[in-house]
Parts: sequence; structure tokens; C-alpha cells
Amino acid sequence: MEVVIQLKGGANLSTHSQDEILRAVQDEYFNRYLHQLGIAPTAANKAQMMKFRPMDDCEVHGVWADDASGLAAAIRIAPPLRHRVGYEDSDEPLDKAIISHLYGEAEDIPVEPPNVPGRTIFPVDLEKMFPPEERVRAEDILAEVRKARSDHMERQKRRANPAAGSYAHGASLDSDQQQRYRQELEMLKSKYILPYACERPVQEGSKRTQLVPWAPEGPLELRLRAAEVAEPLAVEIEQIQVQLKAWVQNQLPLELLSSRARDAPQLLEELRGALWENEVCQLIGLLAHLLYWLAFGCCRSPGLPRLGQHALQGLVAAAHEIWVKLERRHKNSKLGISLGMPCVLLTLKYGMEICFESQYPSLFGEKTGEWSMREALVERINTLLMRLFDPDCTYARFGRLDAADNPFNLYKRLDLLASANSPNRRRLKQMQGRANRATPLVRAALQAGQDGKGGVGTENPKTRSLLVHSELGGRAPLASVVAPSGDERYRDKLLRAANSRIGTELPHLPQVKARDRRGPGSQLAAQFRAEDPF
Repeated sequence: MEVVIQLKGGANLSTHSQDEILRAVQDEYFNRYLHQLGIAPTAANKAQMMKFRPMDDCEVHGVWADDASGLAAAIRIAPPLRHRVGYEDSDEPLDKAIISHLYGEAEDIPVEPPNVPGRTIFPVDLEKMFPPEERVRAEDILAEVRKARSDHMERQKRRANPAAGSYAHGASLDSDQQQRYRQELEMLKSKYILPYACERPVQEGSKRTQLVPWAPEGPLELRLRAAEVAEPLAVEIEQIQVQLKAWVQNQLPLELLSSRARDAPQLLEELRGALWENEVCQLIGLLAHLLYWLAFGCCRSPGLPRLGQHALQGLVAAAHEIWVKLERRHKNSKLGISLGMPCVLLTLKYGMEICFESQYPSLFGEKTGEWSMREALVERINTLLMRLFDPDCTYARFGRLDAADNPFNLYKRLDLLASANSPNRRRLKQMQGRANRATPLVRAALQAGQDGKGGVGTENPKTRSLLVHSELGGRAPLASVVAPSGDERYRDKLLRAANSRIGTELPHLPQVKARDRRGPGSQLAAQFRAEDPF
């Protein structure tokens, strides 16, 4: 008789020898064999059965529950008669010589069950058993099954070819894609999108949560053992672009972040293409390197080289230049800055995380890393980008999510926490600060607040007053990321980037004393404030 033994999934067999595995299979075979015969599987019965070595001539086959799996789900042990000499389902005649060798000399005795009305099982005639209308219905069901199989194969083909894009313009999402988009959106909300990202579990797997606002000031250092992060971040732009392209085209739920998915699907496809461009990947690389030296530079041994302050200032300036190009480009797009720049910021955060995950999988890997380390990394990514580009968290939220999920209770609780932590971050002062807000780029170029007043690069009283009021509401000080350099070349680079942001060109300044440069800087800051809505 045939015996099927189910295998336990996820078992670690590397710790057992082949003899131990064979004995376990043989013992289970004896148990099932004796049970089917109605004999108690006692040790004595097993020993008696062992004398005849019944498994020596049996055939052992693996049974797979899924064609894509490399591990068998069960073992099928069949006697040799079924596969070697034919059986009931085979049309080939029985080999008498093999039967004699295996079972001794014996003649076949043809035995047929008696024909007892009401108890005898006869061959089934489908045409007589089912009426014509039910046979037609069975054909319809078979056609539906074939169509479902065809749709499933088409979805598998689309998923296996990420470079071909997601879906045709105007096509509706299928149920599988909608489910994947919803799962990805929940992950993004829990990590990067306000206010949901500030509501974090107390510990891994816990349903209890706590509100942790993004700190506008304070160190970004993360204390770890030196050996864990001794190797600096080394990720190529091409590698970032490949991973980012696959994520943007197949996983980024743009249709759930905007209400224009049905009205303007072509615009969403254009936005998808813009999110993995070379400039976005370059900015991800710059920000990932900057975060490495800000967070893990303190962990390096004294003998290892470190990035100097001047090099960090260069990274910040280069990041601001690329950010300005992206911001200006999306300001002129049809979708506008309300959707384009939040998606860019979301892509930057995701790209930075995959850089650290690929470089240090034992710390930040989704499956191999530590939950607390991943949470600390995500918090520093959010904080760094808020301090550099988005101090009021304008780009860290999406209007459709605010309208659909009604998260205003979370916003109120975050405002209360901010007011309790600092009197300067009360609601009234935040509104005053936003009314006089200057971008981090302008504040860094004019070194606002570095001298305790308005800025070392300005002399106009109105400009200095504007920069002072811009500090209201808990703005992050310039030194919270990297202290701006007093080098004129550094300031000139930032001023040119700020001019490029509003569409003007700054003339080359003559080599004069710093005292004589305050006039142009003051006029330039007033121009920024007049044309800059942020």
C-alpha cells in the first residue's frame, strides 16, 4: 500500500545526520503502514516488520505543493508493484516474472464483487447522470476558470517585467495591485508621512503607540560599536537608480496619494519617470553620505580618517543646488508643487533608507536587522531632510491623506507636545514665523542668527528684522546640521543657488572686503522674501 508522509515546513535538517533522518522516515512509515492494516504500532510489531525490510524495494518520491518551491511538502512511499509491473490504472500487462520474484509463486484469482442492487458501484456515465442544462453550466464554469487563469498569468507577466512600466494610461488597477499599493502606503505613512510617522509603537510588535515629534534641533549622532559602521557608505549611483526605478514603477502608490489618478493618468506617469532621474539619485547619494558622517562619524576609531567640517559644508551646498533644480522643475509642471515635491521628498527618504539597508544589512535590514536600529535611522532621515529643505514640514504630508483620514487630532497633539517642549514653538509664534519665513537656503547663505541678530551678511534693517522673525516657531538653527562656513566662496555658491530657485542670475561679485558685500546680500534677501512663498 502507498504511504504519504507530510514534511514540516521550515525545519532545520542541517543539524541531523542522514542516518537519523532515514530512521525517522522509516519509523513514521511503519506507524502509518501498521495503522492502515489495523495493527497497533508497538515496538514489537515494528521489530517484526523490520525483519522483512519492506522499504528496500519501495520507491520514494517527493511531493511539491508549489511548483515555485524547491523544498518538498511530503514524501510518497509506494510499493514496487505499482510502478514496475503495472497497476489498475495501467493498460500494460503484468510481468509474471517480477511478481514471482517479489511475492513467490502464485496464480491470479479473478475475483469480482457480486452484483447486489443498491450497493454495487458501476462505472459512471456522465451523460446519463447529469441533465443537459447542468452539463452546459459546467462548460461555463470551465470557461470562467480558464479566463481567471489567463488573467493570473498576465498579472504575473507584468510583475516579472518592471522595466515595461506599470499599466497602460487610463487603465484601472486590479485587486492585487490595489492591495499591494495599500500595503506600501501604510508602510510609507508609518515611516515618512506626517502626522502618521510621529505615532510610533512603544516596542516591536506592540499595539501601544507614542507620539515622537521630529526634533528641529539637537545632535543626529547614533552611538554604535565602531566595528559595525567602520566601513563608510559606498553605494554607486547606478545601483541606487536600478532599485529606485523598480520601486517607483511598481510599488509607489501615486494613485492613492493623489485624486487625479483618473483625470490625468498621463501626468502621474510623467511624475513616475521624473522620480528616478539621475539628479534624484545623485541627491540621495549626497544625503546618505552626509547622514553617515553626521550620525556615525562619532563611532569611528581615532585612527580612522574622518570627513572634515569643510567637506561637510560642501556636501550641504551641493545638496541645496540639486534640491533647487528639482523644486524649480516641479514648480513649472502641470501637477504643481503640491504633489511633485512631496513625492520627491518621499522618494529621497526611501532611497536613503535602502542605501543604509544594502550597506549594513545586519543593522538596518528589513529581515536581518534590528527594529530599534531601523526606527532610529528613519527618525534621523526625517529630521535631516526637515532641517535642510522642509522646516515647516510642508512637503512631508499629502492633501488627499489629510482629507481622507482626518488626522487633525494627531496634528493638535503634536502642536501641544511642541509647545510643552519649547515656549518658542507655540501655535501663535509658529504662525508669526511662517508669515516671515525664509528658506533654509537663504538663511544659510546669509548666515541668519549666527551673530545673535539677523545675519552676518546683511545690513538692511528690514532684512535683518525679517530673519529674526523667521526664527519664531522653533526653526532649526543653522548649526543643527552643519555650521555654515564664513568662506565667501561657500556663501556665493548658496546665493547663486537661491537666485536660480527664483529664476534670476546673480552677477559675479568683485573681490572686495566682506564689509562691502553686505549691501548686495541685503537687497538679495529682500528679493527672496518678496518672491518666495516659503
